[in-house]
Amino acid sequence: MRIEIHSFNGIHFDLDVEEAETLKNVKQKIRSKVNYPISQQSLIFNYNKIEDDDKTLSAYDIEDGASLELRIAGEWKITVELMNDLVISMEINPNYKIQDLKYIIQRKTQTRAEIQRLFLNGTELLDAAYICEAGIQDGTVLVCRPKMEILVNISGRKITVGTKGDDFIKEVKRQIRVMEELLSQKLRLMLNGTELDDMKRLCDYGIVDGSEIEMYKEPYTNADFVNIAVVDQDRTKYHFQVKMTTSIRNLQLVLQDKLKIPYAQFRLIFDGGRIDDFDTIHTLGIHDGDEIGMFLCQCGC
Repeated sequence: MRIEIHSFNGIHFDLDVEEAETLKNVKQKIRSKVNYPISQQSLIFNYNKIEDDDKTLSAYDIEDGASLELRIAGEWKITVELMNDLVISMEINPNYKIQDLKYIIQRKTQTRAEIQRLFLNGTELLDAAYICEAGIQDGTVLVCRPKMEILVNISGRKITVGTKGDDFIKEVKRQIRVMEELLSQKLRLMLNGTELDDMKRLCDYGIVDGSEIEMYKEPYTNADFVNIAVVDQDRTKYHFQVKMTTSIRNLQLVLQDKLKIPYAQFRLIFDGGRIDDFDTIHTLGIHDGDEIGMFLCQCGC
């Protein structure tokens, strides 16, 4: 059977196990994946810590598809406030560096490490500094801001996009598409009447922190679209029109921005099975009017 292991740090992977395997055997398999010593591992199932390493999975009623939370001894729990009102929690080791925190944030939210700036009480933290030297403690709240922010004018309404000077125009479009739920429209970005080329960088156009650009949208031609609904555990439906080539990862990021829930914290289900991030609407056989289920991860990662 297969079970899922996840942590506050955005670690998610599946393990192939047998019901008769002991908890210690499972921890050995976890160590082969993430290299945490067995003695430092704690596993949580249905909100309860399972502690007896000599008991089998069946003794804990752990079945195929079960989700277990992994916690590591000696870690602190901190909160990070990101752009667009997104707030995440994560467990960290005091011996991590600030750069390590940025990669954890990237794993949890897809906010690229290279555009992040982390602040503690208004002071920016340097990548090479150790957490224990930076004044971070258990319960600390950090603020994450982008290296550069630009304004995008959409029919008189302005949004702020976090980026950096050497980002490609296509990357800026991807972020706008996620923020504005534009999964079925072509985007054009303009600066002083000139359309920006996808394969050029912001710095090629002299775009710096605080610059303002224009955005126009238009329907794709000769493209296939479907109307779908994402349904959460409370049966609330979120409707989207998407291209058949839209990836599940892009749909997850749109939901993250809309619901303010880190994409790593929820699962999407279709036709009774969990959906892979890199599948597309087409490869999954999703048709117009279909519904995709959304379930929150129990550990709140």
